[in-house]
Amino acid sequence: MSSKRLSLLLPLVLVLAAAVFRYFKLGHGMVVPALENFAPWMALAFTGTLVFSKRVPFLALPLLLVAIDLAATGLRGVMHKEAVAVYGLFALAAWFASRQRGRIGIVGGLLGVIGCSLAFYLVTNTVSWLTDPNYAKTFAAWTQAMTTGLPGLPPTIWFLRNSLLSDLAFSCLLLAAYNTEASLRREERIPVLRALASH
Repeated sequence: MSSKRLSLLLPLVLVLAAAVFRYFKLGHGMVVPALENFAPWMALAFTGTLVFSKRVPFLALPLLLVAIDLAATGLRGVMHKEAVAVYGLFALAAWFASRQRGRIGIVGGLLGVIGCSLAFYLVTNTVSWLTDPNYAKTFAAWTQAMTTGLPGLPPTIWFLRNSLLSDLAFSCLLLAAYNTEASLRREERIPVLRALASH
């Protein structure tokens, strides 16, 4: 990416819009059942870190998530086991993305966020299986946690579908916003493909 002033205004607007949405969703119960888990936060943690300057610490976006949750739900909402696992996964995704800044193109970024979404799904559902007393601690129950979930609740596989759709959609928005602004400023765009550089 260019050493000139980076194209950040449009991506920043998207980040702020996502932050406001999460606050009202958690603090005021804005829930659409069909869109449960349709959220941009893994895209922000991974793709957002890719497009922001190296001067922005990789923990900035995960810490923003914690701050929003703290403001919306209080300390109890950010201290339970599943929440800690979620924040840790976002931090790992952001750290990994920070190592790839300037080294991968759009395709690499989208593949990266897909990998992060899958890892997030596996880890968080495993944590749920381990901590929820409604699940037997057997392989069959773990498989249930990964697919159908508990009776009376939407299938957990729907959460994976919604996560992948939202992460890909928001990643595309972030990358398109970055490249649009880069074009307007005549700065370097993120290419569709870029060979991994060795550092």
